[in-house]
Amino acid sequence: MYYIIMKKVILLGGVLAAGKSTYAQILKEKFNITTITKDRLKEILGDNIYAENRAQNKALSSACFDIFKYLIKQSTCNLLFECNFKPHELVLLKALCNENGYKVLSIVCDADNEILHKRFIKRLGDNRHYVHKSQDFTDINDFIPVLDELRSAPYFGQIIRVNCNDFTYQKDQALLDGIEQFLND
Repeated sequence: MYYIIMKKVILLGGVLAAGKSTYAQILKEKFNITTITKDRLKEILGDNIYAENRAQNKALSSACFDIFKYLIKQSTCNLLFECNFKPHELVLLKALCNENGYKVLSIVCDADNEILHKRFIKRLGDNRHYVHKSQDFTDINDFIPVLDELRSAPYFGQIIRVNCNDFTYQKDQALLDGIEQFLND
């Protein structure tokens, strides 16, 4: 008798400055899951292929997403992708996950605009890698449309929406139990 074990993908997405990268690390350590964060990929590429303007920075982001797509096609294990997924990226990922037999859990992070903006501005001064500084969002009115685009992304699979106004969600046992149940089903 053969058993088919469905591969799992966790998409950890949502708005900027929600604490997704930190949470991805927590989940990686707790569940021993292969974790790929767009920010880290972008930093690695940026260290090797300098991106001196916004267009080149967007090219780095596109290359990171291409790596996500490649991994979905090639991997035989469970994966966690952390990213500020754009709507068109999720449409492509949905098709790839379906084609490659993945069950999907989308964890969608959001918070109040003012809270996110303050965090975003603060972390610019925290020795942030240059690849994350290509856009000037010092004015919240420039920041909000980006948040709105990210909020419109069509997440799929099992969806958990997380309030990230503070970082208590990162220790929320019910949330961790839900993720564990998804991985073990």
